[in-house]
Amino acid sequence: MRNLACILLMLISLALEAQIKTQRAIVTFKNVNNIIASEKKLSENYTKPAPKDSSWFEYRSGTYNVLITAGHATAHMREGKMKRADSGTGSLAIELNKLMDLPVFFTKYLSPSDPNYYDNNAFKDSLAIILETLKPVIVIDLHCSHPYRPFDVDYGTMNGKSYLNREDLLDSLKTSLKREGLINQSQDYFAAVKNNTITKFVHNHGVPCIQLEINANNISAELGNINGQKTAQILQALIRYINGIIPLASAN
Repeated sequence: MRNLACILLMLISLALEAQIKTQRAIVTFKNVNNIIASEKKLSENYTKPAPKDSSWFEYRSGTYNVLITAGHATAHMREGKMKRADSGTGSLAIELNKLMDLPVFFTKYLSPSDPNYYDNNAFKDSLAIILETLKPVIVIDLHCSHPYRPFDVDYGTMNGKSYLNREDLLDSLKTSLKREGLINQSQDYFAAVKNNTITKFVHNHGVPCIQLEINANNISAELGNINGQKTAQILQALIRYINGIIPLASAN
């Protein structure tokens, strides 16, 4: 009976998969080239302090109340040491803003205070204002993990707390990434629960948030064709995910 039940579950799963309509690709090589160009520009300032009277981060407004953050888009100071940038996260955010008119918030010069480790800094002060004004349905906080990690993506959820019982928002993100071929998924390898993370900060402000750790192999388009394809898949997955939740997230 147990084997029969397993077979039935497998058949149901296959039937459901067969019902998923194949969609036409929407990301082009131009989008990937845009990401490469944006990251090259960002990289010129990874470790440079912001010029006098300039900010080390940037907010680009948009039409919808879904927010993308990239607090490690550039190098950042933590406990007196400079930590490397999460390359690819800032340019991915920028391209989402260009393609979807989506609000994005990212660093563009060396962060004097790591936004994903400390709360007492200008980045978090500005983020609090953005959250109050935008009232996002969800915040996706982008990060890049070492290429040797065994996963394509990891979801940091504070062990299931960060999305504030909106498990549907997490499940649909998982589905969107799987449909684009990013099937090796992990949850809470980096749980975003230690230190004063952006995810914890957003959660404490009553807004659902997921820390999305993307394997560097999947967000380094400049390294070659396969990396470019993986970057396109990440971009396409996020576009389709956001389009899927836009009925819930239309701006007032």
